Amino acid sequence: MSATNRNTGEEIKMRYVLTKTISIEKCIPLLNIIFRTVLSKLKYARVGKNLYDPTRSVQIPKHKLELWPGYVTSVSQLDGGFMLQTNVSHKMLRTDTVMDLLLDLHRADKQNFQSRAIREIVGHVVMTRYNNQTYRVDDIAWDETPNSTFEDRRGNKITYLDYYKNQYSIAIKDSLQPLLLHRVKPKRGQPQEEERLIFLVPELCAMTGLSQSTSDDFMVRKDVISHTRLDPRDRIRAIKSFISNVKECSEASNELKKWNICIDEETLNVEGRQLDSETIIFGGPGGHHHKVDRMADFTKAATDNAPIHTIDLNNWLLVCTQKDQNRCRDLVTLMKEGGRKLGMRVNAPVVLPLTNDRTESFIRAIKSNLCNEVQLVATIVPTDRDDRYNAIKQLCYIESPCASQVIRSRTLAQTQRLKSVVQKILLQINAKLGGELWACNIPMENAMIVGIDTYHDPSSRAGHSITGFVASMNRLNTKFFSEARQESRGQEFSSHLQNMMTSALKCYLEHNKKLPSRIIVFRDGVSEGQLNVVKQYEIKQFVSAFSHLEGDYKPHLVVVVVQKRIRTRMFFSEGEGSRCKVMNAPSGTVLDHTVTSDHLYDFYLVSQHVGKGTVTPSHYIVVHNSSNLKPDHIQKLAYKLTHMYWNWSGTVRVPSVCLYAHKIAYMVGQHLHRPASEELREKLFYL
Repeated sequence: MSATNRNTGEEIKMRYVLTKTISIEKCIPLLNIIFRTVLSKLKYARVGKNLYDPTRSVQIPKHKLELWPGYVTSVSQLDGGFMLQTNVSHKMLRTDTVMDLLLDLHRADKQNFQSRAIREIVGHVVMTRYNNQTYRVDDIAWDETPNSTFEDRRGNKITYLDYYKNQYSIAIKDSLQPLLLHRVKPKRGQPQEEERLIFLVPELCAMTGLSQSTSDDFMVRKDVISHTRLDPRDRIRAIKSFISNVKECSEASNELKKWNICIDEETLNVEGRQLDSETIIFGGPGGHHHKVDRMADFTKAATDNAPIHTIDLNNWLLVCTQKDQNRCRDLVTLMKEGGRKLGMRVNAPVVLPLTNDRTESFIRAIKSNLCNEVQLVATIVPTDRDDRYNAIKQLCYIESPCASQVIRSRTLAQTQRLKSVVQKILLQINAKLGGELWACNIPMENAMIVGIDTYHDPSSRAGHSITGFVASMNRLNTKFFSEARQESRGQEFSSHLQNMMTSALKCYLEHNKKLPSRIIVFRDGVSEGQLNVVKQYEIKQFVSAFSHLEGDYKPHLVVVVVQKRIRTRMFFSEGEGSRCKVMNAPSGTVLDHTVTSDHLYDFYLVSQHVGKGTVTPSHYIVVHNSSNLKPDHIQKLAYKLTHMYWNWSGTVRVPSVCLYAHKIAYMVGQHLHRPASEELREKLFYL
């Protein structure tokens, strides 16, 4: 076999020599390459790692958006054999360029142009339409322009203007625009070489995904979802259509025949299990118990029943602009009324009206009135502004530790829903003060449940990561220890787990006069390729923390990795043949065979009820288990914990401790930029 080098013109000859016959089990990478080749035969365009069909693009002109439909495929060896995981995917592109965005930002605010540009662009992914490649923008090189030079493959100096004209026949219009910078990361397993930089021309780049402002726009989300949200029947129909396209395309089908590969036309039918509905425990005389239905929503019960434990709101500040004083009075009236319903006394606040909405005015008013007796600082803000929000949170969570509640003025403008909105605000405030809202019965004595997650700030030039660590402190799992630590740039795995686990165990000992005999850790944000790092690096830190405590302390340890971003979808079918109905799997569905790994201890759990679109299960992988907990016990525990996230009166996708860990990591990484005061470690101040 021979080929010609496009750059040098040299002829390259290759000779194949059989050196070893390997088993089919070791051919997974090859099988995935074959299926990527099959998709390319369908004339799909590669964008990043996936392939999309630009000929069937959907235009949404009023939002300057374009959707490319496509498919994601992956071959895996599972308990049931070799399987092809296929899912529908959409690539969201903006029809305007990064240069258009820069011009809009410059026109809107010349004085703060560069800082706003960095906030809007850095950390986001762009696509170069001339070759459909995607890049993460790591910085903006303000001192580089298309007139700047670089070395081509032959070592010759050339300007970006000439390069694009010669290589792609593209004439760049603006020769003074700054360039975007992308840092090339070394591939896994390769040594860290000298940093390689790629410079991109904004005029030739399209933003992907939604900006923060458009993602907050209900009409934009509604229009996008109308094209991307598929119910189970439509999703299965789309997958079957993909299989038909492969078989009807002679080039694609011949590629499969060449390798003696056949694809089943039907989706896989397996038998799952349904966990029992949970009972939510509230407070009140004797405690109220509420049985959750299959809709997995207990909002009415949460607002009608008293929490397990309430904290009276005796001393608090309420800061607002003079324009919002009427809404301020309505808020206080409804909080007093709602507090009586929850068994929580709400005294009148010290109201601090401001003549303007400048950040320094809010901070000055709070500082002038904040003292040790103040439990809460509530602020009503007229607009969303990161600088004001960050300043308020830094003051209340670092400088002068107390609870903080920021409320948007327009939230209080919804008069028809105001009563229910205020009731939910009260519940959140109670949790921040150290109250306990609701619980599920978890029949384990002397156990500590831990949640860990890592937050990466996409807009941070330094690229620092924050690890959140949350541990339960009591029998009902309604008291918590929370901490967040900064990691080095882009690091998913924490080097601070030993210290955080030690601090949590000391706190548990202080509360319970004994150490936990069993510790269950739910670790979020880890891919399957990183499981060995959890085993070899993070679990060692836990064991080391145990050895640093007095006596021969060796608790039973269970470590479970939780994965949300997965391709697996589960459907519930009822009836047979033409009468078969396909719908979303109900809340509490567990699948622990056939489609699970052939070498891992794992299961899938559907915890949420989804009425529109397709439900996505969560994947749980038990990487360590030195206790006597059986698979059924871990599955039931995970499901119970999805009912116990106090920011949502229903089930969530992952155990509540994982969401709490994410919330504190996000608060520190996005808003505080340094650890919160240790005085707040036993309160859910970050909700």
